[in-house]
Amino acid sequence: MNRSYPVFRMQCAEFTSEKGMLFFYGLSIGITGIILPLYMHGVEVSLTTAALLTAILLRPMLSDSVAGEREHRTLETLLSSPIHGKSILWRKFEFCFLFALGYFTITVLCSALTSYLAGGGAALIPWQWMCMMIVAALNYSSICMGGVYVSSRSGDLRAANHRVSIMAYPLSFLLVICLSVIGTADLLSALIVSCICTLIYLWVISVFAAKIRRMKQPDLFQPIAIQKPERGHQQRMSLALPGSQFGIVLRLEWKMLMTLKRMLLSFGFLCFSPVAMVCLLLYFTGKFDLNYAVLLTVLMIPRVPTNLIAYSIGGEKVYKTGEALLSTPLQIRPVFLAKCMIPVLVTAVMLTLSSLLTLAGVSIAAMISPELVSIQGYTAAQLILLFPVSLLSSIAMMFIAAILSLRLRTPRQGLYVTSFLSVVFVFPVLVIIYLVPDMLVGAIIYLVILVIGNLICLKRISDNITRPQLMSRL
Repeated sequence: MNRSYPVFRMQCAEFTSEKGMLFFYGLSIGITGIILPLYMHGVEVSLTTAALLTAILLRPMLSDSVAGEREHRTLETLLSSPIHGKSILWRKFEFCFLFALGYFTITVLCSALTSYLAGGGAALIPWQWMCMMIVAALNYSSICMGGVYVSSRSGDLRAANHRVSIMAYPLSFLLVICLSVIGTADLLSALIVSCICTLIYLWVISVFAAKIRRMKQPDLFQPIAIQKPERGHQQRMSLALPGSQFGIVLRLEWKMLMTLKRMLLSFGFLCFSPVAMVCLLLYFTGKFDLNYAVLLTVLMIPRVPTNLIAYSIGGEKVYKTGEALLSTPLQIRPVFLAKCMIPVLVTAVMLTLSSLLTLAGVSIAAMISPELVSIQGYTAAQLILLFPVSLLSSIAMMFIAAILSLRLRTPRQGLYVTSFLSVVFVFPVLVIIYLVPDMLVGAIIYLVILVIGNLICLKRISDNITRPQLMSRL
């Protein structure tokens, strides 16, 4: 087993070499662990944000752990060494788990210290801190154990990314609910919910640990089918025929999206997540906050297009299809706009569906518990944050991710960029909801800023991206 520790050291060296990501991790810890508890006069929002951020940042790391090695043809070299395949998986698990637990622990300590220095006392009593850290450790252990195994059984990063998402997000939401119940200081409720979560996490850990133990060395060498995009280059040769180039590319991209069943399943799960979280928190804590559903919607759904565009453009490099695309008579602008339109349409549908589900959940909760919840709709400020702000922020993230996908070598790097962008764009919404006195004015100002930023990005893309530049990046 000691022979496998070079794998762990290699992961640490690769992690520390990314100076930009290290700066971002430190910045997010400072905002979540210091600024939020300082202005919110408590640690509840900080703990929830830290739990979700850790899962968001952990997801690309788990997806890349083995599938990234397979996609870039480095797994064979690693397996040809004296290190056993299962030992490699265990070292990958250890690194991801230590990162997740370390990031969450540092954020929690910063939150507790900030709350104490700000005059809020210890915020939580010792048994709450202990229970919270035990459940968090089990949560991230189960996510990392399952994520590493799923990554090892995925043919490429795209498949691993969506399979990890389907597994990681439900477990993370379960942690958020548990943290909320523990924060109520009701010992009996906290113990019951913590025990239930512990049993679920231990079951997940035992299932995936058993699967890893049963793996043999040839299993990692076994070729796994990679679902390549059905680009249809024979059809591309006929694109010179009269017709809308934008429409042709749009239809091809839509057909490709419809073949990605796991991705569509994860999209559907994200639509149900805000209303599920709000209803569960209402059941366990007796508190109802529609702003919480808005925040979750803005946090999760607008990041969908960044994943789509990263693979729509970066995938052309991986599958060596970019040269064939650029060899057709298609113009660059309609191709780029068509590739961007699919993520925008998906985001609009998801935002609409998620908002309708939330309103339906509020109506049902009001009928069941009229003393706790009154039937209400979204305010004007919440609607601005849900639709125009979310769409424009997703478009801005999409433009940035598209440009970076052209400049970066692989979608592997794009996964980390999308996580960074999703966190950066949600902080203004968090400030508007909880810190700005007039939420409507803050939402309008942020909307104007996004409109100006998107226009600047679109103009620079139209003026500066040329066919020779794209060919040089492939």
